Amino acid sequence: MNTSLSLRYFIELCMILPATAISILPVYYSRKIRKSLLFVMLVIMLTAVTAGGAVLCAMFGIRSNTVVFLSMIVFFPAYHFCFDVSLPKKIFCFANATMLCGFATTYTTFLTAPDEIGNTDAVYKVSSGLICLGAALFVCLIFARTLLVKFPELLETESLDSVWKVLMLAPIITALAVIWMKPVSAENVMTGRLRQICIVILWAIPLIALFLYHIFWWLSKKITETAQLQQSYDLLQMEEKQYQKTLRYLHETSNARHDFRQHIHVIEEYLQAGEYDKLKEYIAPISDSINHSHKVICKNQALDAIANHYDEVAKSQEVTIYWNIKVGETLPIKESDMCAVIGNLIENSVIAANSLTGDDRLVNVRIGILQEETLVISVDNPYRGTLTLDKNGMPMSGRPDHGIGLRSVRNIVERYKGSMEIETHNGIFNVSILMYKLE
Repeated sequence: MNTSLSLRYFIELCMILPATAISILPVYYSRKIRKSLLFVMLVIMLTAVTAGGAVLCAMFGIRSNTVVFLSMIVFFPAYHFCFDVSLPKKIFCFANATMLCGFATTYTTFLTAPDEIGNTDAVYKVSSGLICLGAALFVCLIFARTLLVKFPELLETESLDSVWKVLMLAPIITALAVIWMKPVSAENVMTGRLRQICIVILWAIPLIALFLYHIFWWLSKKITETAQLQQSYDLLQMEEKQYQKTLRYLHETSNARHDFRQHIHVIEEYLQAGEYDKLKEYIAPISDSINHSHKVICKNQALDAIANHYDEVAKSQEVTIYWNIKVGETLPIKESDMCAVIGNLIENSVIAANSLTGDDRLVNVRIGILQEETLVISVDNPYRGTLTLDKNGMPMSGRPDHGIGLRSVRNIVERYKGSMEIETHNGIFNVSILMYKLE
């Protein structure tokens, strides 16, 4: 085996290292496997391609491009398996890496043409191979921030999910064009000023790509900001609607207390007049009404009102709510926000419980206060079937309006610097919340 030739092939095949980095950086935090397993897989596969491929190329006179293309066929299924983003996004990132490293190879051919004249081997000289590797690393460095910061933001922008099937075509077509532009031999580029012109013009490819990526990122930010503003407006409307429901219920409760005072006045008159038969007749419908009247669930008036409201809603649907509320007359957060949170959580749970049968038609609500400044909320209900949470920990559903209530809750929780955790375990859907008193 020719050791010198193997070394030259090895250096040339090392181009796959920056290509791998460029393809992985945008999706690194979306991986489905452990870091250690990913690292082991990369070491094994890259060693096989660079070291093993160099030996095979030197022994059988195979071009390094053949090994690279074959390795891409193997690498992409592994790439698809390791990262949790959609297929068009993976193709875009993979093709982008191919485009940038293909540019480095093509550019090196023009740059090192004078030194490569007379090279009869199908591989760069050592010096040219190192220049090619350096060019790829330089391109990788230029794109580092874009790959690490802006690409992940683009991939996570939900409003762009439908356009990646078209966007992925851009790096694919550019990569094919760059590879097609690579000269067959060094002698071909030494005619006239062709080499000098190409050395200057070719740099437009990565620079234009970088510029377009930044413009695309900026546009996506504006689209996302607009969508978030609309969402915030919708959530505020929902909170206002929930608060108005609470106010109406409080008004009804106040009227009931006023009516009860009038009843006491009439009862006193009957007692003073000794008209006991009329008193019994008058008390009978009141007694029947009391059996269905407002029960005290907690000391805070607003929270008690919203709890009673949903308790009646649940009973009308034959769903049982078990209340465990330990709060005083005052809360560490605004009552309107508290009612919006509880209203959304219980409404979702009652709807879910209503779709079940038997003993599963129940909801558990636990609310307490820690050290007078921290509000603790836990609401859970049974569910059946499969429930999947997205990357933000929110339930996924095919319904377009699904999850709006939970997003409203999360929006309120974030205002109070709190935390919200959704768990699904043993057929129980649980939402746990911590909210802190604002200074």
